Amino acid sequence: MLFRKWIIVLIALFVLFSGCVRAPPEITPAPSATPSAPSPFTVNVTSYPGNVKGEANFTIQWEVSGGAGNITHTAVHFGFKSGGPDVKDYGRFSKVYTGKIPQQFIAELIAPESGPIYFRAHAMVEGKDVYTPEYIITINP
Repeated sequence: MLFRKWIIVLIALFVLFSGCVRAPPEITPAPSATPSAPSPFTVNVTSYPGNVKGEANFTIQWEVSGGAGNITHTAVHFGFKSGGPDVKDYGRFSKVYTGKIPQQFIAELIAPESGPIYFRAHAMVEGKDVYTPEYIITINP
């Protein structure tokens, strides 16, 4: 009978302590020694009208910044339908500028009679193409 009591006590202790045992901590891998570096250059549209009157003049302003370097090409690329990943899909572009980073630019354009204008600012810096997202300007008749 004493033997049975010890077995019951041992089983009770086992059940009691089995829920208190911690799982080993998860090991998080160390960060890669060579992280991929994003382009230090950025292109940002700083000003544009949300809508313009048909056949009126308007301006788009943008800046190229982030570090130091030579801007070999920057312009506003635009068209009358949404462009794809390549700015050549827009079909038109503003005056092309060059210069040193950081710098701000202004494009003066004339609105068509109707329809939206889709555009992206683009810059080529140190051999890398950098683009803004696509923007839309509504043309009011």
